[in-house]
Amino acid sequence: MNDVKRFLLPISLAVVPALFAGIAIGRYTASPAPISPTTPAPMVSTSSTQQEENDDTANTQPLVRRQTAVDSDAGEAPEPVTAVSSGDIIAQMRSALARTGNRRTYATFSKLADAIDAQNVREVLTFAETLQKPQEKSMVLSLIIGRWAEFDPQAAIAYAETMPVGTSRNWAITSAVAGWVERDSSAATSWVQQLPPGPSRDQAMQTIVSALAEKNPQAALTFLDTLPAGRQRQSLYWPIFSKWTSVDPVAAADRATQLPPGQSRDAAIQVVGSNWANQDPEAAFAWANTLPPGQGRNNALQNILASWANKDPQRAASIVKDMTTGSVRDQSIGNIARQWALTDARAALAWAEQLPAGDAQQNAVRFALTSWVQSEPTAAAEYVASLPAGKVQEEATSAVALQLANSDIQSAVAWAQKLPAGSARQNALTNIISQWSDADPQSAADFAMRTSEAEGRKTMLENVSRQWARNDPQAALRWAGNLTERGARDAVLPGIVAVVAESDPQQAARLVSQMSSGEAQSTATGAIAWQWAGEDPQAASKWVTSFSEGPARERAVESLMNRWSQSDPYAAGAWLGTLSPGPSRDAAVTSYTRRVASTDPAAAAQWAETIGNENMRNTQVESIAAAWLKADANRASAWIANSSLSDDVKARLLPQRQ
Repeated sequence: MNDVKRFLLPISLAVVPALFAGIAIGRYTASPAPISPTTPAPMVSTSSTQQEENDDTANTQPLVRRQTAVDSDAGEAPEPVTAVSSGDIIAQMRSALARTGNRRTYATFSKLADAIDAQNVREVLTFAETLQKPQEKSMVLSLIIGRWAEFDPQAAIAYAETMPVGTSRNWAITSAVAGWVERDSSAATSWVQQLPPGPSRDQAMQTIVSALAEKNPQAALTFLDTLPAGRQRQSLYWPIFSKWTSVDPVAAADRATQLPPGQSRDAAIQVVGSNWANQDPEAAFAWANTLPPGQGRNNALQNILASWANKDPQRAASIVKDMTTGSVRDQSIGNIARQWALTDARAALAWAEQLPAGDAQQNAVRFALTSWVQSEPTAAAEYVASLPAGKVQEEATSAVALQLANSDIQSAVAWAQKLPAGSARQNALTNIISQWSDADPQSAADFAMRTSEAEGRKTMLENVSRQWARNDPQAALRWAGNLTERGARDAVLPGIVAVVAESDPQQAARLVSQMSSGEAQSTATGAIAWQWAGEDPQAASKWVTSFSEGPARERAVESLMNRWSQSDPYAAGAWLGTLSPGPSRDAAVTSYTRRVASTDPAAAAQWAETIGNENMRNTQVESIAAAWLKADANRASAWIANSSLSDDVKARLLPQRQ
C-alpha cells in the first residue's frame, strides 16, 4: 500500500509539534490531492551497523523498507528500527515520542507501522491507550488502526467504533477505512455508505473517493455522481481531478469543462489548472485563457501563475505584467511574490518594490518579506525597521518575531521589547508567545503574567492557555486552577475548556463552574456546545437546558443550533419545539432560521414568527423575506402579504407590488 496514503490524521501545523506535522505530511494525509504510489520493498533484517550520532541509538539492525520522500528530503538516515516484537515497537515509539523535534523521527514511525502485524497489534494498541497527551494518543492510535486494517479490516473497524465519541474516534475510523479500501474497495465503500451523516462519514467518504481516483478517475467521478448533492460531494471533486490531471491533463481538462456550471465545476477547473501547471505551465495557461469568464477561470489562472512562479518566477512575472488590471492580476502578483521569495527573497522583494503603488504591491512586498525573514532574519529586521508605520510594517514585524522565536526565544523577546509601543510590538510579542508556549509553556505563561494590559496581556494569556492545553491539557488546567487573580483565570479557562471540549466535551462541561466571570462562562459554554453538538447533539441539548435563563444558556443554545442544524436540521427543529418561551429559545430559533433559510425559506419564516422578542422577530422575519424574494419572488410575495410584518415593512419589501 502507498506509504503516504495509509492513514489520515487531522493535524494543524500551528498547534502540533514538528514530529506530528512530518507524520501528517508523509504518512497521514488529510489533503485530498493524491500521491503516486511507490513500490514497497520486502521487510528484512540486515546485519549492518550504524555509527552512533548525537543521542541516537547506535549499532542496531535497520529494517530495509520502501523509501519515502521525507527520507530523502531530510538528508539524514532514519532512526534504526530493529526486530518486530511488540516490546521493540513500543520501546522505539517511546524513544521517538521523546524526541519530537528530531527530523528522523518521521521515518522511525513510518517503519514502526510496517512492523505491526496480527501477532503484536493488540499489545501495541494497549501501549497507545496509555499515552497521556491527547494529540500523541490520537496520532499513534490512528497509525496503528490504519495498519491493522490492511490485514484485518473488520477487527480494526470494530475497535475504532468502540472508542469514545469525538474527533479521535472519527479519525480512527477514517484510518481504518484507508487501510480497508486498499484491500477491498467494494466492501469498504458499502460500509461507509451506511454510516449516519456526520464528520466520521464525511472523512471516510473522502478516503474512499481518493482511493478510487488512484485507480480510475472516471470511475471515481461516476461513483461521485451517485452521492447526494451538497457541500460534501463538492469537496470530493478535488482528489479525482488531481489524480486525473497527473495522468492525462488534456482529458481531465476536457471533462472538467463538461461539468454543470457551479462551484463543483469551478473546483475541478482550479485543480486541473494547478496540477497541469506543475507539468507544463505554458499549456495550462493557454488552456485557462480559453475558459469563459467566471470564478473557475480566475482561480485557474491564479493557481497556474503561482505554480509557474515556482519553476520560473521571472517568466511568470513578465506574464502577469501584461495582464488586464483586476482581481486576477492582483492576486497573481501576490502569488508570484510568495513563490519567488521561496527561492530568491531579495529578487522577489526588488521586483515587488518596483510595482505600481497599491494593494497588490503591498501584498507582494509582505509575501517577499515573510520569506526573507526565514532565510536572513537579521537583514530582514533591519529592512523592516526602515519601513513607514502602517499595516505592511506591522505584518512584517510579526513575521520577523516569529522567525527569530524559532531559533532563540529570549533574543526574540528582547528584540520585540525594544520596539516602539503600539500594535506592531503587540503583534510581535503575540507571535513570540505562540512559539514559546509550544516549547516551554510555563515560562511563556510567567512572562505573560508579568506584562501589562497595554502590551496585550489578555491576548498573550489566551494564546498560552490554548497552546498549553493542546499539548498537555491537565497541566494547563492545574496552572489555571492555581491562578489567584480572577481576571487572569477567567481569561485563560475558556480557551483551555474549548480545547478539552474537542476530545471530551463532558469533562469540559464540568469545568465551567470554575469560572467566576459571566462572560467567561458564556464563551466557554458556547465552545463546548459547538463541539459536543458535532458528536452527540442529543446529549449536548440536555446539557444546555440544564442552565438557567441567562447569557450562558443563550450562547450555548445558539452554538448548539448552529452545529446541529448543519448535520440534521429536522432533529434540530424537533428539539426546538420542546423549548419553553424565553430569551434562550429566541436565540436558538434565530440561529436555526439563519441556517435553514437558504434551503427552506418557508419553514424558516414560520419558525421566525414564533420568536417572542418583537424586535428580534421582526428583524429575522424581514431578513428571511428579503432573501426569499430574490430566490422565489412569487411565493415570497404571497407569504409576506399574509405575514405578521407591519404594513411599513411589507411596503418596504414589496414597493413595486403595492
